[in-house]
Amino acid sequence: MFWLIFTRLIVFILIVIVGTYSGLLLGHGFYESIAVSALFAGFVILVERALSRKKFRDVIIIMLGIFVGLAVGSTVAIILSLFPFFKHIKAWVFALSNVVFVYLFGMYIYSRREEIGLWGRLGGRRQEIARRYKLLDTSVLIDGRIADIADTGFLEGYLAIPDFVLRELQKIADAKEHQRRIKGRRGMETIKRLKESPNVRVVFLDEDVPHEKEVDAKLVELARMKRYKLITTDYNLQKVAELRGVKVLNINQLALAIRPPLSAGDELKIKIIREGKEKNQGIGYLDDGTMVVVEDAIKYLGEEVECVVHSVIQSETGRIVFARLKGKKEA
Repeated sequence: MFWLIFTRLIVFILIVIVGTYSGLLLGHGFYESIAVSALFAGFVILVERALSRKKFRDVIIIMLGIFVGLAVGSTVAIILSLFPFFKHIKAWVFALSNVVFVYLFGMYIYSRREEIGLWGRLGGRRQEIARRYKLLDTSVLIDGRIADIADTGFLEGYLAIPDFVLRELQKIADAKEHQRRIKGRRGMETIKRLKESPNVRVVFLDEDVPHEKEVDAKLVELARMKRYKLITTDYNLQKVAELRGVKVLNINQLALAIRPPLSAGDELKIKIIREGKEKNQGIGYLDDGTMVVVEDAIKYLGEEVECVVHSVIQSETGRIVFARLKGKKEA
């Protein structure tokens, strides 16, 4: 972000200096020259900011409309200037004709941009490339399971990590709090593992979304503009992205989908690690992180017990298994 502001400032100063000097050479006053130059420099910066928010396709379409408008406008102006009535206002005829036809053709071509056959073929190729790109957010890198998935070969294509995500991960790795440092370093280790995987290709994107301040907002907008998929473990980010029309792949949902099914009557061996909310309940966890609530198992805290599933509750964030003791473990 800093380099962008610095570049704009340098361009602004250069335009003001060159414009003021040119104005003085043409005989205009110093303050008049510097004021006009500053206005022109500001206009250039505004146009640059407006273009940076447009898709590349839209910019090309706009430029095509401008060139067609200029060509038609100049042709009409030349024909009109042949008539005696327009000879004395030839410059105004050229200016007005070009403005009118640039506006007309620019707006018309832009409104019909989807119908342009050439771009349709280029757009199809671009969409094919975009489908292979998947943006990674900070949470999925810290989680680390994406590296395991990549190693299995179930994930392929390009895994894209924007520079602003890398900066956030670095900031977490350099944090004073010990737990945050561990998370940041785990994220960096995940990137290293992904780069070593033969099944995927990691690319770093230097693209930014200057009008968005938060990293999550930048990710969603970048994925929307480029039509990339977004990989995350953040449930709230997923919901926001889906509302913006972004395709989201959630690692947690994948884990839920591939877990072995459990139903009433299934037998489990589970270690009771803490007390439940209700009296005498014991809590344990399966290898995939599923919580198991075992009735009358608190007296076996720290021990492994056999139990029988009697119900399973499924939600968007996970599932909870309720079970009864099959028998007490012998001392």
